[in-house]
Amino acid sequence: MLTIEKDLIDFAQDFYISKNGSEKPKIDASLNNIKKKLKLEFGDRILSIEIFGSFKRKTILPRAFDRKSDIDLLVVFDHENIDVNPSTYRKHLHDFAEQYYPNSVSYKSRPSVVIELNHINYDLVPGYVREEGFFFPTDEVYIPKNDTEWMHTDIHGFSERLESKNEKYKFNVKRIIRLLKAWNAKVNYPISSYHLEQLIADMNFSGDTIESGFFYAIDHLPDDWNSEKTEDKIAALKENAESLEDALENNDRKEVAKYLKQILPIA
Repeated sequence: MLTIEKDLIDFAQDFYISKNGSEKPKIDASLNNIKKKLKLEFGDRILSIEIFGSFKRKTILPRAFDRKSDIDLLVVFDHENIDVNPSTYRKHLHDFAEQYYPNSVSYKSRPSVVIELNHINYDLVPGYVREEGFFFPTDEVYIPKNDTEWMHTDIHGFSERLESKNEKYKFNVKRIIRLLKAWNAKVNYPISSYHLEQLIADMNFSGDTIESGFFYAIDHLPDDWNSEKTEDKIAALKENAESLEDALENNDRKEVAKYLKQILPIA
């Protein structure tokens, strides 16, 4: 019987921003530059600048496979009055982006201010902590809910849970996440990337290889959604996965290649 175990491992590596690739040094240089300029502009008005999200979790895809790939930066402001509107801090960050990155396209969004550089986007998210002082527990961080309200967030909670799951299941969970995020981007994002990561992280991959786990994850994606488009895209994914499994059982290399290309953004 044919297997795509090695192929999936290779594809998952292709969908990874490796430190040995060309994209990672550019990202690191931009991150250092943004942090340096934030500290120059705001000084001690900033308590901390923290990287979080898919880049921190190593589930981010290269821009070539996901045009929405971005780096999340939490900018923790120091302020005495916690009733200051989130829009005030977003305006500070927007003004910063326009001043220091005049040749990029920057704009306000919720809850971040986005700096668009040619290789990837950087989302600057303003936040604050309730406890005073420099050292603080990350579960006390608040970010904008809208222009006038703050909401509590645990910026590292999901990352820690995913890391534990990834180690438990032979480091295949992040690989499977990247594979299905590549599918998601290929078919124009029927599921939010973060929600897709959460769904896969909650699955049980006990005893699975990356190949069996890949098919298991597809089969266990929910069928019922509020969006007909999402339901159709997932139904098509499951049909292609079933056809791929049949082709593997029939040792049909041509059909295997055909259905892999239906699912993943590969040549």
